[in-house]
Amino acid sequence: MDRRINRFKICDFRFFPYLSTVFERLPQTVRDEVLNDEHFQILADEDMFNAGALRYDFRKPVSTLVYLNSKIITEPKHRAIYTVAHEIARYVLRAHKGRSQFCEKDIQDLLVNWGFETEVEAVRYDKAITASDGFKTGYEWAKKQSKDYLMQHFGLYFDEWNERGLGKKPSNVLDKLDLRAETDSIFDHVVPLKNGKRIEYNKDRISETVSLRKAMLAGIMVAVKEFKARDLSIH
Repeated sequence: MDRRINRFKICDFRFFPYLSTVFERLPQTVRDEVLNDEHFQILADEDMFNAGALRYDFRKPVSTLVYLNSKIITEPKHRAIYTVAHEIARYVLRAHKGRSQFCEKDIQDLLVNWGFETEVEAVRYDKAITASDGFKTGYEWAKKQSKDYLMQHFGLYFDEWNERGLGKKPSNVLDKLDLRAETDSIFDHVVPLKNGKRIEYNKDRISETVSLRKAMLAGIMVAVKEFKARDLSIH
């Protein structure tokens, strides 16, 4: 890890693996430009959600402050990497172009140029998933289950899902998870209720790209990661 990353002292320690990954993959000139500019700071503090007041002191005046929401840690690895890289790209564009606002395409084009094309495509895919009713159904169902129950049924696949997410080409492990999502009877219980009755879905309306059950699975795995992130924060 580049030791210069340690200057982001008010950053949740759980973000450092993602910061390290992003900076290692950046072009050398970009990495040096950002890490050597002490007017640029990254802040992530879970206490921000609970404290009545917080004070942060920086060694030098800060002209650009990036705040990372700790909820990002509960998302697949590629989402955290994308978020960090996205904010660095915005900072670099502003420094070079002299403008404060850029369209999303400008930022994503720069990320692709830097070698983050996989993350860009994965996040586009994920956004379509998380906007679906199936995702919300799976997430809300999982939040009502115990951690032990979720880990028993889904923990085996967590590391692979967290590493690759749903936006990347699945490995053999995720192939099995996708198959389970389509065939396992456990998903018969992950069904939303309306006025006390089960909602019946018309299978013909389910996207050819992402089935209802796979969208549910994504919601469940996000809930699993929230449990794990909470444990890490406590310890």
